[in-house]
Amino acid sequence: MAGEATLLEEVPWAGVIICQDPNALYKVIDNFKNSVLLISDFGRLKAQQASLVKDVVLPYSHRINSFNGDAGVGNRDSLLFFMGNRFRKEGGRVRDMLFQVLEDEEDMIIKHGTQSLESRRLATQGMHTSKFCLHPAGDTPSACRLFDAIVSLCVPVIVSDDIELPFEDIIDYSKIAIFVPSSDAVQPGYLASMLRSVSLGRVLQYQNELLKVKRYFEYEDPDGAVNAIWRQVASKLPLVNLMINRGKRLVKREVAGVDCSCICSNRNDSVGTGLCQSCFSLIVL
Repeated sequence: MAGEATLLEEVPWAGVIICQDPNALYKVIDNFKNSVLLISDFGRLKAQQASLVKDVVLPYSHRINSFNGDAGVGNRDSLLFFMGNRFRKEGGRVRDMLFQVLEDEEDMIIKHGTQSLESRRLATQGMHTSKFCLHPAGDTPSACRLFDAIVSLCVPVIVSDDIELPFEDIIDYSKIAIFVPSSDAVQPGYLASMLRSVSLGRVLQYQNELLKVKRYFEYEDPDGAVNAIWRQVASKLPLVNLMINRGKRLVKREVAGVDCSCICSNRNDSVGTGLCQSCFSLIVL
């Protein structure tokens, strides 16, 4: 362990680092700012520690069995399903408010639950027999529940304002999920009314799009998650090398405001890309 600790403290560039758990390497993460981090979300990382420009967002491994049938709503009698811990910290406080506005809706299954084999069985049954699956923020913006829903062909309803998603260069999530701002979702009647207005034909469209991308969330599929991850890693490496080589020759200087020479690890941006407005404009133009 002593040797490993020394390595973590001294190596400025250690290639590709897997830290999928939100707490992984949290004590030494600052030593890996020049590495490509494989992470599940940015929920517990500071802006200067990780960036969409250089790091890769991974899908959690889904915990429930995939739905192996075709698109269809015939056996999906529930409108919306959620089972999970009602009380979470930080952004996850929205869960309790969602429970309050949804738990008495007749065509929705909203349950408090903790991890167990029985909970997993009930979650499988619920996701495979519901049209929509709720994904609220928890202690961090993302969770395996979202990917359970995707492989279940249960259209995700994402109430997590700060979420980052895997493989957005090849997946248009607006085709497979519904995004609802937290401020709207917690209003009484808003979410229920919105979901009931979605036609069965539209649900089938979502499901057919889910079938097209489902393999990207299957780690066992030869053309699935693993291939997609390494393809993204390969695309990030030139930027990492750029940052390292550029850093060797720059004179340290005081910068007022955001310094975009760091390749935009600032995520407090107005365009939702992980880039500041100035650099986003350069890329677009």
